[in-house]
Amino acid sequence: MATIRRYPFVSHARVEASSFLGVYRRGSLARAGRGQAVWFSPQGSTSLVEVPADDRNHIVAIAGRTADFQAVSVQGLASWRAQEPALLAERIDFSIDLRTGAYRADPLTQVENLIDGLVKTAVERFLSTRSIGAVLAEGVGTLLVEVERDLAATAALSAIGIALTGIHLSDLTPAPELVRALRQPTAEKLQQAADEATFARRAAAVEKEAAIAENETKAKIRLEEERGRLFERERENELAQARTAVDKNMVAAEGEATARELTARSQAVTRGVASEAEAEAIRRLDEAKLVGERVRAEIANTLPVLIPVAEALKEAFANAKVGTLNLGPDVLAQLGTVLGASLAKGEKQAR
Repeated sequence: MATIRRYPFVSHARVEASSFLGVYRRGSLARAGRGQAVWFSPQGSTSLVEVPADDRNHIVAIAGRTADFQAVSVQGLASWRAQEPALLAERIDFSIDLRTGAYRADPLTQVENLIDGLVKTAVERFLSTRSIGAVLAEGVGTLLVEVERDLAATAALSAIGIALTGIHLSDLTPAPELVRALRQPTAEKLQQAADEATFARRAAAVEKEAAIAENETKAKIRLEEERGRLFERERENELAQARTAVDKNMVAAEGEATARELTARSQAVTRGVASEAEAEAIRRLDEAKLVGERVRAEIANTLPVLIPVAEALKEAFANAKVGTLNLGPDVLAQLGTVLGASLAKGEKQAR
């Protein structure tokens, strides 16, 4: 913005080197240039114009529709500059207030609106010949090429002294509901892929767990088989020990039985010999007793009757303890008879 200093009867105006200052007196351009400083009379017929001489950037935001009536928004940046400031000042009001230096109108907005209109026309021409699928498939790069070609072909800007130094389109976006609709299949595919990946991980985890369980089962089976083999060996060892013990017991029993048999045989032989000797001794004793009895009987037959009776009484009294002997009349009568008979017999033998 121009700097205005007011003095009595005159004023001083100065602009930066990036601005073009034009001094008009009575409707004619009296003086013009970049970075000018001039004296002027605020009461006279002088008017001042200030046109920016540097490159200006303008943000463009355009909404359009594709051939299938889908809304699309385009955003970008347009760069422009006043190639002919005097011509631009003649076509658009860039006059400034002589007291404040501010623009009397809004010339920059007019220039930007003009640029927006040209860019919008080029964008709509591009969108109207393509469906939303084609637009999104070709992308913002193809759109930028078409817009630059259309802007280069138009003379609307150069006719008023403006040069478009560059156009940049950075975003090509369909309507939010269309974005959601377009994203849905992709989102579903991504979700499906994520689910498949999750299922694959779970399946891998299940397979891994199954493999671990199978390995554990195999290990348990091997352990049980090893235990079975150990048990079988222990049982075989126990059976072998039992067989050995049985064999030892059988050998010991056979030896003991043999020893007992030999002992029994020797004892039987000994008893047989002793029995025979004893039997022989008994036989001989019986024979001796028989001979003695026979001799005693023969002697008794030759002796008087009183002697055997006395001998019997002797043996009876020898084997019994007798304190007092009482003889009744009957016994005495019998003894007398026996004694008389014995005496009579002795007399007969004496004769």
